[in-house]
Amino acid sequence: MRKNGKRILAMLLAAVMTASLAGCEKGGETAAGTAENDNGGQEAAGQDEVVTLKMFIRNQSKYTGLQEDPVAKYIEEKLGIRIELTVDSSLGNTTAQTSTFNELLATKLASNDLDDIMDFGSPSGNPEILNNLNRAVEAGMIIPLDDLVAEYTENLSTDPRLTIRNDYRREHMYNDGKFYSVGGWGGMGLDQLPGAANWVRWDLYKEMGYPDVETDEDYLEMLKEMQDSYPETPGGEKVYAIGGAFADPQGMGDGFVNRDYPLSKGYEPLEGNYAVYLNHATKQVEAPLQDPDSFFWNGVKLYYKANQMGILDPGAVTMSSAEYTEKINKGAYLSAVNGWQVMNKEAILDGLGMKDAGYMPMRPLEDVVSLSVYWESVVGGNEFAITSKCKYPEKAIQFLDWCMSEEGSRMITQGAEGMAYTMDGDVPSVTQQYLDDNAGGTVDMAETYGKWKYAGINAFQHIDVDSNGYYIQPEQIPNVDNYSAVKKDALSFYGTESFTDYFTQYKNRAGEKLPNVIWSTYTSGIGSKPDDIKQKYAQINEYMYKQIFKMIYAKDDAEYEALQNEAMEKVGELGVRDVVKWYQDRFAQLHTDLDPLIDQAMKAYGVE
Repeated sequence: MRKNGKRILAMLLAAVMTASLAGCEKGGETAAGTAENDNGGQEAAGQDEVVTLKMFIRNQSKYTGLQEDPVAKYIEEKLGIRIELTVDSSLGNTTAQTSTFNELLATKLASNDLDDIMDFGSPSGNPEILNNLNRAVEAGMIIPLDDLVAEYTENLSTDPRLTIRNDYRREHMYNDGKFYSVGGWGGMGLDQLPGAANWVRWDLYKEMGYPDVETDEDYLEMLKEMQDSYPETPGGEKVYAIGGAFADPQGMGDGFVNRDYPLSKGYEPLEGNYAVYLNHATKQVEAPLQDPDSFFWNGVKLYYKANQMGILDPGAVTMSSAEYTEKINKGAYLSAVNGWQVMNKEAILDGLGMKDAGYMPMRPLEDVVSLSVYWESVVGGNEFAITSKCKYPEKAIQFLDWCMSEEGSRMITQGAEGMAYTMDGDVPSVTQQYLDDNAGGTVDMAETYGKWKYAGINAFQHIDVDSNGYYIQPEQIPNVDNYSAVKKDALSFYGTESFTDYFTQYKNRAGEKLPNVIWSTYTSGIGSKPDDIKQKYAQINEYMYKQIFKMIYAKDDAEYEALQNEAMEKVGELGVRDVVKWYQDRFAQLHTDLDPLIDQAMKAYGVE
């Protein structure tokens, strides 16, 4: 939302709060009174009565109103609840749609036009969400969940992975010792392969004899040899070792340098900032810009050297992300440090005449401090609240409790049991009909199976594992028999039965086990920054966005070094030390506040 919109929302919410507390009527009672007096004025549904709950939640439905997909029907049969959506997929999950959704949410809050269940979004990186929640509490718009959870739930009240989320909200989000929202879409996601790593054309890597690559210099030399040996695709497309989409705007075009490369080493820019990074191995804030030998400058240097060696696509400087993806799908690039850009391309490459070709991650280089295997979000992200206008709060909390369960998370991410998957004891497996429909590309999987239709309200991500060790989304469960040639070869090369076992237990060449968790609870708790800090890091980001490309395309080492020295001096003038100090101080407090809870959560998830 725009800045002026935030100010208007704050004023309107304050007005609504005053009116509510003064006696805004709802069914003969104030909204605040309803929240405080055992849901006074609200109705208790009979045990077998089917009720309809209106929901303002992000979704993938093609229509508003009562929902008829198999998951919705299962919820009606199991819980006696019909889902009525007041928004559809036109307000879904793209950046533009999220902005529109947030603007509509602001309007509904400002006018006190609330549904039974409201999706407030994720406070991570957006402190205004937390402000909205607390204003809604003060205005009596949303009700405390403590008693409802204790009396009516099976999961939110007993599962330690979920009770931790409730404790976090009581202690760190709200001010009165109660909690008013449940946190969806969290957990300990487990990738089978680290997406942030040095991914290469594995078939060509195999032809080279699997060279042992320890440093960036080794990596570039290997890629140069690979490009020389494989200069074009069977279709005549010119091949380059490395590509890019540098023409995209700040935050995207520079992501290859300030996000993808550092994350492949175990560092992540905090809130997209060049000045401060989270070291995922130590969970501490690092400041790379004034250290000429830091991981950040190493990344800039890698692209500079690639350009000097003729292995960086000259078109990268004018290329958009869509054009970059198009060239990947033509087999024009041999590597990426963002593996999500190139993974699972075997079928596409095969169709281009590149049999048994594909990308896989090499063994981590020696300067990698942490692997991107587990994705930590133990307190959950998206905030869902029950409003004081809800006639059936006990039904609403039962619905949320089911969404927070393993069964609910599985159906929401995979589709209805019996249609999308079946259970053999504790073991889920995807049905053949689902596989056929999904592969065909003509079936609406959200409406036919319920897959992803309500994603975001589930507690556990699709790549979380359940209490029996199986992926929440059954189609994530690996089947080695169905692996492509490059996956089978990589598995054999690593000498392991599963990629998960190899990378979760990976030890570097010194015999030290590498950390493997990407932490997000700390970053989601950063909160609001002082205006002067925001101004300083905005100026640093704008400057660095331009400077890194000057350095990548420097004519020689002398110009490169001059530009690097200029940058280190300039960011000092722009206040980089103040930015670093603020974030380091904030993280010191976050560690004090959150470490005990996160440690408890890690035990609940069984992650070392």
